[in-house]
This record gives sequence, structure tokens and C-alpha cells, in this order.
Amino acid sequence: MRAVRVECAYASLEHDARALAALQCISWDFRSMLGMVDGNLRIMVECITIDGNCPPPGTHVGGIHLVEILEEWNSDILTHHLVVMEFAADLVGHYFHGGDLAIIAGSNFTANGLVLQIAGRHEAMVRFLRDVRSKVPVERVTSAKSSKGLVQKGPTLQQHRVVRLAHEKGWYEVPKRTSIRDLAENLGLSKSTVSEQLVKAEGEIVASFLDSSLDSE
Repeated sequence: MRAVRVECAYASLEHDARALAALQCISWDFRSMLGMVDGNLRIMVECITIDGNCPPPGTHVGGIHLVEILEEWNSDILTHHLVVMEFAADLVGHYFHGGDLAIIAGSNFTANGLVLQIAGRHEAMVRFLRDVRSKVPVERVTSAKSSKGLVQKGPTLQQHRVVRLAHEKGWYEVPKRTSIRDLAENLGLSKSTVSEQLVKAEGEIVASFLDSSLDSE
């Protein structure tokens, strides 16, 4: 069995009705798979809110159905809701019919985007990833390596977004075709944040390159 971590930045999902509905809350954290019901996939998720207004049972958005709220509790200013969600067969449910693919801990959806961790047979994951990429821009896919498991390496989603725009705008050309000011205006970030994120992302990319070079020697 293999495992991969798939990351999609929120900017790639911000026009999706499901993402817009989900971000009325702070986060949705995967807890467990509950099996198949009439071909649809059921999972248990912890929804976290500030105002306690989790979508009610019966809510349907784009093939996703909030079936039941199992439990609710408070911590500081946050409210935690343990909910059962169902994903329609024609959305993602059919990927799990054969029992050779599973969602694993670490999967979540927040204002930063979607993180989906999947384990299963190689053929099933290849098919799943190919279909996901045809529908949603995927920022990064991380594979488990030997006994290290799914360790997050490389730039964060925000850093990836900054580096990608910098590359598109000609930051890495000689002479440069853009400036930190222009990048900051395009990204809606401060110049200091863009500069810091570029340095951190470039450091991660170089470290990953060096690690790969050492592994191949």
C-alpha cells in the first residue's frame, strides 16, 4: 500500500460553491471513513466554528451531503462539531467502491486550501490523481518515502503561489521583468511578506534538490 499527500491552494477553489460554503466555518478535519451507503462515501469530520453555526443536517452542496451532527463541544471561543458527511458516487464515492483506496488522517480543508491524504493500491491512486488534476489545479503531490511516512517537504502553499507568480512574471530572468512591489500588488501581500516567502521557498527548493542529488549518488 502506498500513500500520497495532495495539496490544492484555496485560490484554485475559491469559485467552487462547495469551498465557499465550507469556509463559513474555520476548518474541516477528516477523522475516519464510515463506509459506503448506496454507492456514496461516508466519512466522519470535525468541523470547527467560532459562532457555533455549523451547516445543519440535510445541507446539500454540489454532491456533498451533511448527514448528521453526532456531537458538539466548546473550547475557548471555538465550537467543535463532529459530523457525518456523504460524498455522492459520481463526485468521489466511486473511487472507493473497490476498497483499494482510503482517505487517511491529515486530510483537511481550511482557508489555506485542501489537503487530501490518500493510501491505497498504486493503480487506484494513479487513476484518482489523474482525475483530480483534470478537475482542480493541484499545487503539490508528496509521496511517502520508505519509513518516513508523509512528511511535508518543500514550499508551503502560499510560498508555492508566490514562486509560481514570480516565475510567470519574469523574476528569475536576467534582467528581471518584474519587481517585489509588482509581485506584492498582484498577490495582495506586503513587499516584506513576498520577499520573505520567496527566500523561504527558494531555500526549500534548493534543499529538496540537494537531497535528491544525494539520494541519486
